[in-house]
Amino acid sequence: MPIPTPKDNETNEDFVDRCMIDPTMVDEYDEDQRLAICISQLEEDERSINDIDLTPTKGMIEEAEKALEWRKEFDRGGTAVGVGTANSIIKKTLSVDRVKRIFSYLSRHEVDKKGKGFKPGEDGFPSAGRIAWGLWGGDPGFSWSENKVKKIKMEESKKMENAPQELRGVSDKEIRTFNVQDLELRQDGETKTVVGYASVFNTLSNDMGFREIIAEGAFDGRLNDDVRFLINHDGLPLARTTNNTLRLSTDKLGLRYEADVADTSIGRDLVELMSNGTINQSSFAFTVEDDSWEVKDGVNVRTINKVSRLFDVSAVTYPAYEEASVGLRSLEAWKAKEEEKVIKENLEKELEERKNEEKDLTKRSLRELRLSIINKK
Repeated sequence: MPIPTPKDNETNEDFVDRCMIDPTMVDEYDEDQRLAICISQLEEDERSINDIDLTPTKGMIEEAEKALEWRKEFDRGGTAVGVGTANSIIKKTLSVDRVKRIFSYLSRHEVDKKGKGFKPGEDGFPSAGRIAWGLWGGDPGFSWSENKVKKIKMEESKKMENAPQELRGVSDKEIRTFNVQDLELRQDGETKTVVGYASVFNTLSNDMGFREIIAEGAFDGRLNDDVRFLINHDGLPLARTTNNTLRLSTDKLGLRYEADVADTSIGRDLVELMSNGTINQSSFAFTVEDDSWEVKDGVNVRTINKVSRLFDVSAVTYPAYEEASVGLRSLEAWKAKEEEKVIKENLEKELEERKNEEKDLTKRSLRELRLSIINKK
């Protein structure tokens, strides 16, 4: 059994108490050793995320300084939050939460780069969007924050594996991206509606360390969930099922959505980019209630039979890396069960063979005894 690790729902004192009476610890270490190990586990848990280097790059600092100068000179671009982020970048005082917000902001606002005045030499340069982009670290901040967020999520996932089931819903969230088929933009008066598919049934996914199929019926009972229509699974919702601006349905093809996009600057940008084909992918975020595995042509294939929660359907500006860690854990669990099954079958077969051998031996012994008796007569 492994050495205990802290859970998200317990204090340091509660963890030490639990760690000290853990059967494995009691069997292998004396009291002083147990205390030292338990304290070191606490320190390791605190270090895991804090040890991630959040020092911004030189390029990020230059972007933030330039954006602050532009904002002062042209009196436009960004908000107080953006200014605070720029100052944090310059002072090298970024927190984990701020790094997440940097990546979230730049992911949502990449469409701003298409706007007029974003690039040098264009009329209106630097535009408000270009200044805001720099406040959050610009292009260097985008790639840097994406890398850091991946590392942060990995450490958070490790911690959540030890959390009780009721706290694991968010960590079990998975994201899948599909090419939108038959994307349609409708307009009824002032209302613009995006129609597409967030998921496709009975189609093999790309390789994520395994292949995946969404079964028909996987979304049964989920169409009335409180689901949002987002960009890149983040930010303010552009539509929502609870006010009927987002409507979900299923057909033979997959999970279909109709989103009456909010008339905001982001909403208008999204409609334009989807209508001209610049954005042509949809994605959905979910957790799984039931899945099954099989091997097809040497490939591990997962079938999602039932979704337990549907968080959002999203238009995506680019296909983000698939969050497949939950699926990989499910694959490992299935492999372990299959191995146990094979071991059990082999054991049962061996026992059956032994029984048959014993029966044969008994029969031979009886025959030999009969022959011995006959020969003596």
